[in-house]
Formats: sequence, C-alpha cells, structure tokens
Amino acid sequence: MEDITLRQCLKGAWRDAASAVRHMPIVFLVAFVAVLATATAGYKAQFPGIAASGGSLTAMTSSSAGHAAGFTQGLISLGVTFVQTLILAVLAVFVVRFAMKLSAESAAASATSEPVIPATRLWDAGIRRYFLLCIALIAGYVGAMLAVVIVWIGLRLAGLSSGTSMAATATLAVLVVCGVSFVSARLSLLFPHTAAGGRIQWRAAWEDTRGHFWFISTAAVLAILPIVGIATVLTVIAEMLGTAGAIGSLTLGLMVVQSVGTLLYTATGATCSVWLYRKFAAILTAEAT
Repeated sequence: MEDITLRQCLKGAWRDAASAVRHMPIVFLVAFVAVLATATAGYKAQFPGIAASGGSLTAMTSSSAGHAAGFTQGLISLGVTFVQTLILAVLAVFVVRFAMKLSAESAAASATSEPVIPATRLWDAGIRRYFLLCIALIAGYVGAMLAVVIVWIGLRLAGLSSGTSMAATATLAVLVVCGVSFVSARLSLLFPHTAAGGRIQWRAAWEDTRGHFWFISTAAVLAILPIVGIATVLTVIAEMLGTAGAIGSLTLGLMVVQSVGTLLYTATGATCSVWLYRKFAAILTAEAT
C-alpha cells in the first residue's frame, strides 16, 4: 500500500490517461472506429426508417412500433452492448498495463525518458478475466433492475397501483442500485489486478477495500466527472444547433461525441483504478507474488 491522497489519485489518473492517449494513438483510434461503427450499425438496425426517409422523426417512431420490433431492438441493443463492452475492456487493459508500467518506471527513469508500452496480446488471460468482470458488473445491474420490475409487476397484479406503491418501487430501485454500486466499489480492485495478469480473488479484493468505500467511490466519480460534463455540454450544444438540420447528421455528430467521451472516461477510469490499486491492494498484491 502507498500513502496516496485523493488529490494525488485524481491528478495521477488524469495525467496517466493523457499520457496513454499520447503514446498509444493507434490503439485509441482503432477503439474509436470500432465503438462508432458498432453504435452506428446498431442505430441503423434499430431505426431503419431514419436512413430510408432522410431522417424524419415520424419515420423513427413508426419503425419501432409493435412488439416484434421492440424485441428485435432489444436483441440488437444487447449485441451492441456486448461488442462495445469487449472493445472497451481490451482498451482498458491496454491502459491499465501502460499506467502500471509507467508507475513502476517513474522511480528509476528520468522525467525526459519515454515510457515503454508493455506488450499485450489481444486475448490473453488478463483480458479474458477483465472482460468477465465487466460482464458480471453489467449482469449485476441488469439483474437488479429486473428484480425491481418484477416487484413492480407484482404490485400491479395485486392491485396496488397507487402513488404509494410507485414511491415504494422507486425507493426500492434506488436502494438496489446503491447496493450493487457498493458491491462494485468493494470489488473494483479486481479490475486492475486481473488486467495486470492476476487471478480473480474475490475475498482478497473485498478485504482490501474494507472501510474505503467512500474514498473509492469519490475518486471514481470525480475522475470521470470533467469528461462526462464536457460531453454533456457538447451534446446539448449539438442538439440545439441541429434542431433545424437533418436528424441523421445530428445523430452522427452525437455518436461521435459520445464515442470520444466513452473512450476518454474508460481510459481515465482505468488509470484511476491503477492509483486506487496502488493505495489499497495489500492482500491482492501479496497473493499475486
């Protein structure tokens, strides 16, 4: 464990993310093209009327009518999410390994020396385990939301459709999300640990983060907050400027902004996890050696 303050963690995460973009431009370019292509393909597959009609909102709403269309759109969204999760997982592993290599060389190397990019195969054990953790995280949130929906349906079938039951369902949803977020934060050290080649050690990660939930959550949120804020502002500006233009052009612009933002907060989240790993991972690093 290292004595790292929250300020050092945030500054280090931003600096390492910028360094990763600067020294791995091809990796980020390929990831950007892949994310944008999958998002565009998924959008066109879900709303085929947009491309055919020149971008009218009425075509978009009519093309998504019906239960069959809704089921198809759900499958497409699931497929796009799966592919993009894989792409971002590979990118995150590259960034984590770069940041770890950077921190390991910082003590011995001079400030003017170029960091060495660690060799990474596209589907090694670290990437497989990291991707498995990402799928488990997504499944946790989806399962939690499904549980809330089931409770809500049960209340409706029982005839409890008043405002009180809706408030109770909303409260349950918030509590469930908070619970899943707590578990995710307590297990967050597994992401840099597996990216570095370590095995999934649930108990060790849980013990290392005991009593550190608020530090981890605060660091994770503050690290990506500037990127999310800038992406949100650009999205709002694009929507305001594009009201008189074609919907298709506006959609492509928004996808570009969202793809860039996704890559940047993925990289920043990865570097932030490395700094948190350096601060808290005592048992994990001991078991890895």
